[in-house]
Amino acid sequence: MSADPHSDDRTSANAEALRRILATEPVLAGIATAGEAMGLAEGELGHAGAPFSGPDEIPHLVLNALAGAAVHEGWAGTVAEARAQIRDGRIRLRCNHDLGTVSPMAGVVRPSQRVMRVENRAGPGVTFATLAESGRRALRFGVYDAAAAEGLAQIDDVVAPALERALPGAGLAVLPLVADGVAQGDDVHQRNVGGMAAFIRALPDLDPAVRSWLFSNPQHFLNYAMAAAKLCLDQAEGVAGSSLVTALTRNGATCAIRVAGTGRRWFSAPATVPVGGFFPPYALADAQGDLGDSAIVEAYGLGGAIAHAAPEIAQTMGRDWSEAAEDGRTMRALYIGRHPLIAPALCGIEGVGAGLDAARVVAGGRPLRIHTGIGHRDGASGWIGVGVARAPLACFAQALSALGETV
Repeated sequence: MSADPHSDDRTSANAEALRRILATEPVLAGIATAGEAMGLAEGELGHAGAPFSGPDEIPHLVLNALAGAAVHEGWAGTVAEARAQIRDGRIRLRCNHDLGTVSPMAGVVRPSQRVMRVENRAGPGVTFATLAESGRRALRFGVYDAAAAEGLAQIDDVVAPALERALPGAGLAVLPLVADGVAQGDDVHQRNVGGMAAFIRALPDLDPAVRSWLFSNPQHFLNYAMAAAKLCLDQAEGVAGSSLVTALTRNGATCAIRVAGTGRRWFSAPATVPVGGFFPPYALADAQGDLGDSAIVEAYGLGGAIAHAAPEIAQTMGRDWSEAAEDGRTMRALYIGRHPLIAPALCGIEGVGAGLDAARVVAGGRPLRIHTGIGHRDGASGWIGVGVARAPLACFAQALSALGETV
């Protein structure tokens, strides 16, 4: 007899959730504004992570990014005025996952910005990818100045239209590009060189100037991979009794997850501070608490979950290769299945995991590895490093407890 009376039911539920995840075929299908695509209204902004408990919980980095977005939309004349509007609720905040999108770091989404539609070629489901701007001093890292504003305008007015013109009529499948990148050493979180090259090869009619811009900004590819991962994981939402993780995100104050069997309920714990490689002159004391929707790729089975297949990013993060390899192989055991398409040589016969199981995380007793960018906690200095954060065990334990009450 099983020690857990729900284990057989959970096994069946997890198998069904994983079937839905792996049956999804994300395709880049066109460009729209966030307002049109997601119903984001004037005076509303999206942000990364679970909802904040109140304005005092919003880190400086995120508050400055939100305020910069409000100024860019024309809702305030200065960043200071916009911060006041956010604090007193005149500007409404919504979490990206509930809008149908995911975005890195502060993850701010504003109504007029251009986003990429990501459709499920194999069935229902749509998500939207934000288009990442370039540079270390960018809005997603809390910086809004003349250069950041120019970068946002370039994305909306130059990059987005060029991408829309270059997309094939039937759309562009994302997962083959991800598989190509992983085979070339990408973790598909902090290294996206191979994925970006595959993306550009797939768009032969792309404007040469935009092609050059993309080659110099490979992290732009991350946003498409994130939205594809969300689309796949969303298909498992609502599978009763399933303990598979469908969302993993951080807002700078908390780290939070969702699992299939409890729908859109968040389970959260304090965010950790990333450690890793810092750009001089910055150091650990400058680091913002872990931040961004980008950990959706770890929930899908990439990023820190394939640390043992991405030696170059370990070096960039200043982490010992033996640590990265051990963490990656340890994380592989937390997934109930094997991805049928993504198969880097360094992962060996076990391949890349699919179906992150909250029950396995709790049983393993080790916080989950997340590869992440590091922003300065002052909300003004921008991107200061690349490192490793940890998703607290408490998030997964809470979810498992809730499942025990509802199975």
